Amino acid sequence: MKKIEINKKDLKNNLNIIKSDLCNTDTRIIAVVKANGMGLDLIQYSKFLIENGIDFLAVATIDEAIKLREAGISVDILMLTPVNLKNQLEELIKNNIIITIDNKKQIEICEKNFSNKKIRAHIKIDTGFCRYGFQYERKLEILEAVKMCDLVEIEGFYTHFSKAIDKKWTTIQFERFMNVISFLKKNGIDPKLLHCCNSTAFMLYKNMYLNAVRLGSIIQGRTLYKKEGLKKIGVFKSIVSEIKIVPKGSYISYGNNYKTRRKTRIAIIPVGYVDGLNYKKNRDSFKLSENIISVLIELKKIFKDNNIKVLIENKEYNVIGRLGMYHAIVDITDSDIKEGDTVILFINPLNANSNIRREYI
Repeated sequence: MKKIEINKKDLKNNLNIIKSDLCNTDTRIIAVVKANGMGLDLIQYSKFLIENGIDFLAVATIDEAIKLREAGISVDILMLTPVNLKNQLEELIKNNIIITIDNKKQIEICEKNFSNKKIRAHIKIDTGFCRYGFQYERKLEILEAVKMCDLVEIEGFYTHFSKAIDKKWTTIQFERFMNVISFLKKNGIDPKLLHCCNSTAFMLYKNMYLNAVRLGSIIQGRTLYKKEGLKKIGVFKSIVSEIKIVPKGSYISYGNNYKTRRKTRIAIIPVGYVDGLNYKKNRDSFKLSENIISVLIELKKIFKDNNIKVLIENKEYNVIGRLGMYHAIVDITDSDIKEGDTVILFINPLNANSNIRREYI
């Protein structure tokens, strides 16, 4: 047995805190439900949000968008990833998904091929992330693209912050975005919905709220920047599937890397790295200073307790031996733990296998 429990009361608490920050504003919440509902189950999570007043969702893939529609969800859905193929655009438009436009080719395809359909779109501006979006310096190109839109209805503009915790850099990105918007307004364009804040920016820069914010991790209470009152959402639970006693000198798990120093009582937990236990993101920075910091952090770990831990009966126990794909072995010597007892594992739902059942309680 393994599942992730989502406490609806705590989730509602987080939404209420967010809404209180938006009190006395007309700012609309766009809830990001990509990556299986940020780990909380795409459909269940989306339905919970809608039941609690959220009427705008955002996804990252076509599959996510279509699954929401197939589940009967009819609120606005923004596809954050631009697509350039006719069949992909057609699928999104057919399902009333708001597409993201970041080049003229997409507009040309839509204008030429979908005259009998309502085409809703937001335009993305690249202000320094250098992934998707019209480059902010090319204001005339952006204006020309907007003026190309006859059948395509532009309902908003947005950008994406690359390092929201860095105020100086984020302010530069924000100003670049607002300069583009100011230019468009001077040329008779009504930009309608404007959004640039992700969860971290939402907590740090109220002046950047504009009339919409895109929020993901803050709703789950799992943010880079701490905010008073937020609850962490999603508790990974399993059970003790088997207990056995092994003699002193026994090798535990793969590789014979761990050898017991005494007669040891062990518990087998049916959760392994395939489920997300001990998930580690690979270091992906090539910046010298960040790599040096990463190395120093690893060196500090030599002097710390780095064991993977689980919680059983409100007490932490160490995983011993090499972690398996589907199982972990825990030292429960000198405890009264029994088979069937509940085990809590420290796994972020976002990193947990999407096949694990999500249960709202």
